[in-house]
Amino acid sequence: MTDIILKKTKLGRELTVKGHSGEDMTKAGSVVCAAISTLTQTIAQNLYEYEDEGEVDIIDITIKSGNTVLSYITDNENVNFLVDRICKGFWLVSDCFPDRVTFDVI
Repeated sequence: MTDIILKKTKLGRELTVKGHSGEDMTKAGSVVCAAISTLTQTIAQNLYEYEDEGEVDIIDITIKSGNTVLSYITDNENVNFLVDRICKGFWLVSDCFPDRVTFDVI
């Protein structure tokens, strides 16, 4: 099971991804794991690019197997909008595979 939590503030976001969806080595588990990894890496890459442009201050980007944290601050609402739109993908995955993924926004 993978638990994903997006904490939203006016000044940024903190995304945590914990656990594994593909531990049982099934096709469904592999697809879910790949989807979550792709979405997470997409957010991280965008944050690095926005940091290079001076639009965000990265607090933490830790990407480890089964334990990922992406956290930043910004006053650019477009950055938050982009991250929120990418996170919609986590909701879609959790809706299709509720036995493998939970996604909460707080």
